[in-house]
Order: sequence, then C-alpha cells, then structure tokens
Amino acid sequence: MNNDKKILHFSRLSKLGVKQEIAITLQEVAEVMFTSTRHCRTLLNELRDLGWLEWTPKAGRNQRSRLYLVYAVDELKAELAQQMIAVGKYENALALIDHDQTLFGQLLQNTSGAVQREGRLHIQLTYARSFSALLPHIALRNSERFLLRQVYCCLVQCDKDGIITPQLAHHWVYNAELQRWRFYLRPALTFHDGSAINADKIAVLFNRLKQLATYQTELAHVAHVTAINPLCVDFQLDQPDPGFAGLVADVKYSIQPCSQLPSQLQYQPNALPHSQLNATTAIVGSGAFRVQEHTQQYLRLQAYDNYYGHRALTDTVTIWQVTSSQNNSPCTTEIQANVVQKTSQIRSNYPVNYPVNYAANSAEKESDMDKQAIESDQKSRIEYGCLLAMINSNAKLSLLQRKYLSQLLAADKLMAELRQSANPIEAIPAYNLLSSWLKIISTGTTEQPLPSKLTIAIFEHHTLKECAQAMRQLLEQAGIECEVNVYTFEELLQKANTNTLMEDLILISLDLDDNLPTSVFHWMLSNTVLNQSLSVEASHWLQTKLISIRQQQPLTNYLAELESISTAMIAEHWMIPMLHHRQTLYFQGVLKGVSINVWGWPDIQDVWSEEYAEI
Repeated sequence: MNNDKKILHFSRLSKLGVKQEIAITLQEVAEVMFTSTRHCRTLLNELRDLGWLEWTPKAGRNQRSRLYLVYAVDELKAELAQQMIAVGKYENALALIDHDQTLFGQLLQNTSGAVQREGRLHIQLTYARSFSALLPHIALRNSERFLLRQVYCCLVQCDKDGIITPQLAHHWVYNAELQRWRFYLRPALTFHDGSAINADKIAVLFNRLKQLATYQTELAHVAHVTAINPLCVDFQLDQPDPGFAGLVADVKYSIQPCSQLPSQLQYQPNALPHSQLNATTAIVGSGAFRVQEHTQQYLRLQAYDNYYGHRALTDTVTIWQVTSSQNNSPCTTEIQANVVQKTSQIRSNYPVNYPVNYAANSAEKESDMDKQAIESDQKSRIEYGCLLAMINSNAKLSLLQRKYLSQLLAADKLMAELRQSANPIEAIPAYNLLSSWLKIISTGTTEQPLPSKLTIAIFEHHTLKECAQAMRQLLEQAGIECEVNVYTFEELLQKANTNTLMEDLILISLDLDDNLPTSVFHWMLSNTVLNQSLSVEASHWLQTKLISIRQQQPLTNYLAELESISTAMIAEHWMIPMLHHRQTLYFQGVLKGVSINVWGWPDIQDVWSEEYAEI
C-alpha cells in the first residue's frame, strides 16, 4: 500500500483522538476506517510496524483493545516529508505537505548535513538568502566568492604568503627584459560543458576583460594577450610587473567561456536576475564542481568528473534559501549530519559571510560531555580582513575633524557598545586593516566642531546594521544626530561607481580571499567604495604608491609594502578600522577532513564520511 492510502486511513483514525489512549473494539475501528474487520486488522498491524500508532488487541468478542496514535496528521506528514528530503525527494516532500514553504524550510534545516546515498556523499545546507549568479566578472559578496572557487579555476593560485602554485597552467615564465609573461596550459582541459580550454580562448577572454570598466584599472598595463600555440598564452605588458601571476590568481580572473561576459561593455555590479537563472543561461565553469541547477530557492553543485585535479570527495552540494525564524546570533551557523544512523555536528561562525544556517533543530539539550567534545573539535581563526568605516571626502571634514571623529568611533568604544547588544558579535577590535599589521593607536585630540548631523551608508546585512546602530549610539552620546541609510549590495556599489554615495561615513566589510597579498592590493587599487570616499589628491597618491609596488616588488613583498600604505591612510583618518570577526568551525565524529577556510566555510571538496559497521 502506498503512503497516500496509509495517510488516508490514518487521518480517519485521527478523528478518534491523537496522543491519548483509546479503548475501542476492532469492529468500531473498522467502521471509522470504512473497511472490513479483516482488512482493518492488517492495516493496524502495518501502521503499528511503521511506528505511526500503537495497537494492543484484546482477545474475545466485543473486548476493547488499546489504540494510541503517536502523531497528529500534520506531524506525520512532516515526519514523512523530512524522510523524503533526507534522500533527495524534494518535490515529493513538498507535495506531501501541500507546498507549505515555511514548513519545508524548517524540514530542510532539520535534515541539513551530509548523507550517503548509493555510496556517494551528498551535502545539504540552508542559507539565509539566495545567491547571485556565480559569474566572476560581477561584484559579488563573500559567500559567492567562496562558491566561485568551487566552480572555477584560475591559471594559477596564490596563497597568503604570495607563493604561486599551478592550476590550469602547470608552468609560467616572466621575461623582465621584455616585460612579458607566458603561461603553459595543461593538455586536454575542458569547461563544464565539455568544450576545450585552450590558449586561444584564454587570450580572447582576457582581451575582452580589458574592455570591462571593472577591469580597466588592473589591466591597464596589459598591452595585448595572444596565443603562442594551443597550450601557451602570452601576456605582453607595457611596464614591469614581477607579481602579475598573483593578479590572475584572483577569483575575478577565473577562467570562463567568453560567451558569459556581458555583450555591452559597461559596469554591471549585480548578477543576472534570478528569473534568468535557468537552463538557457546555465553557468559554465572550469573547477571541481559544476552548477547543476541554480534557482531563487536553491543552488545545486555536482562534482565535475573531468576536473584537472583530484575529483571532489563530495558528489553533490545543495544549498537551500531558507529564512531562519530563530533569533540566533548572526555569527552562529551549524551543520547537523546524519550518516549511517550516527550524528555529527559541524558549526561555523559566519559573521562576515551573510549568515548560513546549516542547522538542525534538536529539542534535547547537549550533555556536558557532548559540549566538551564539541569544544575540543573546533578550528577557529580571525578573518583576514575587517569591518571599517570610510570617511567620505564629500563630507569636507578637515584632518582634525576626521581625527576627532575617529576618536569618537574608536574600535574599543565600538566593541564595548556592541557587547550590550542582544546578539553580540564574535570579534576583536581592529587597529589596522589586517590583524597582523602594525597596531595604530591615536594620540587623541581636543573636541572639534562637527556637523550637527552625520549620515552612514551601509548595505543590507544584519552585522552591518548592528555596527551602524552602535556607531549611532556613540555619535549621539557626543551630541551628534545620526541617520543610517541602508541600500542593497548592488545599489551601494552602483552609487559608489557613479560617485553618488553622499553619506558622510560608509560602513563596509573588507572581505579578502585566499590570495591574500593580491586581494589586499586589488582592494586598494580598484575598490569602488574606497575610490569614491577618497579625495582626488588622496586617490592619486594611493594609485602612485600601488603602481610603484607593482613595478618594483615581488609578490612575496606585497603585504609588507601595503602595510605602510594602510597605516598612512589610517593615520590620515581616511578610514577607521573597527573589528575583525572571529570565525570558528566546530565538528565531531562522522565527517572527516573538515577544515575552515578563509571565507569561514568548510572545504566542501574534501568532506567525507566513514561507514561504521555494526559490531
């Protein structure tokens, strides 16, 4: 008998009452279920074996047996739907609960984690917002950039120390005399649609990128890009750049088909509308995972069998958009994994990367022993970047005014204000852009006249709102009225690009990627919010310093050189570092190979599980 019929019979029984003992004869039960007593007995035994009810028959005519329904009908449907979700039958689960999206979201959270089906590992996660299209050439938030690393490869990769290692290119050569870089490709590379990746396509891609407004500053010194042969691409520069290989290791230089670039070569900060994310606009990448499906409700990644490196251990990753109804800290995220009837938790503090909710609901509290086990299985790190406020040059504040404003909004004062919040942020005060850089302490200044009202611009995000509110409190304590203007991420970038962000302060996150030296360099060189906030003179000074570094320094020296520039900008009070988020990944038990990456996510390529045989 299929589930529909079983649920129908159970719903008829539920009219007798649920979760209470019922004394009843078999004949009476048969009448309620509209069936014969013989068939009724069979049905009761089946439903009892499924755990839906308890049935204790009494021998003898007219003897009253014991009936106890374990679930209400809605609870039963939710339980069955949750079982369907756990094995990937999402449409069936939705139909069973009458397409109740709120309940569906709760069930997704309950089943989030990793599960093995037919020997393959599948990860299901939930996230608090839907993702923008995964295209490297558009401005993306932190989590999308993490996903770009899963879907695309670059010619080479760069680590936090500026060390270059192979990716699609296995070898590279810089001719300093000719100012020329050559990259040698691996043979038989393919995009996710099966088409070849060769030097011709890469040359066409970079020549097109040079024409996009968001690339022109970084690629201004690239004279032309040509294919020497199918496996060798040549970059001819018009000025020295010994660290150019690090430039093309950034996520925005991920290798993609040229057809994915916009046909009109203008600034496009936002992604394709979700309505366009369908089969006709399939994303084609070059990395370990391909985008199998991307809708407003979910993103599904599938391991790419022809990936040049090791195939991902995880077969599929499905991330559902679910708005959490829980009032949890924005820094807390959890994964609950159910693998081979054993459970494991992975949790990741997620302050910068726009809250992921990998969480499963559990009515039971952890024991002290469980808590200790979880605490012992954790990895924690301070993020590379920080949250900072830019003082907009449009505010026309003098150096002394900027210094006094920086004093009012100092990191220690902000953190003290944030600790009083109902949802405290896991962070440490920031005294420079990177936590490892020189700690800059202001000597303080006497009170300076400031405008009676200051405005703050942020984009829509819980943590930014919390910090903006703390800034407002600090300013109001000094007798300054404060107004916070909230934009979408795309609106903020568009305003910055057109120099129309008129607020006095712009609160942003400096989100850095795994290629740390060039990630900081790119931000200083071409970030639209930074460029909007600086005066013409300050912007010219910054550009001159950065070009000098690019022409004279190896990549391994970038961070030391950039530290002095950052220190100068903070000393001039063009920007105010505020806090570095603390990212923590908790795990225990079943899932293996779990580590935290620079985006605060688990490295999904390397997640695996071990099947435990019953002893």
